Amino acid sequence: MSFPSVHLPTALVTRNCACDRETVGSALVDTPRHLDALTVDIGKRGILTPLSLGFNEEFGTLDGNHRIAVALRLGLESVPVALFREPLTPRPRHAQPMLPEDLIVLQDAAGSAIRLA
Repeated sequence: MSFPSVHLPTALVTRNCACDRETVGSALVDTPRHLDALTVDIGKRGILTPLSLGFNEEFGTLDGNHRIAVALRLGLESVPVALFREPLTPRPRHAQPMLPEDLIVLQDAAGSAIRLA
């Protein structure tokens, strides 16, 4: 189940990131150049496409490693995120362990998003 997007603390979203794009490049783009261009764009217009964060009681997965890297560069306190419930199995290789305190925030945010929709 997916929920409307919400703003979440950048630090929480970062904990669900599979890799740091500042240190691990992408095979699809020239990562340093891409991050520089994205930094300029997001600095001017903000994050226009919410990051996607799947979660359950055991783990979280994030789609948006470049955007979260730029959010960290820019010192953004929060980022727009589209949440969805991730099934427990199969567990993706890039899944990150779910902290109990993060699960509470994500469940509350998902509940708030439903009430606002």
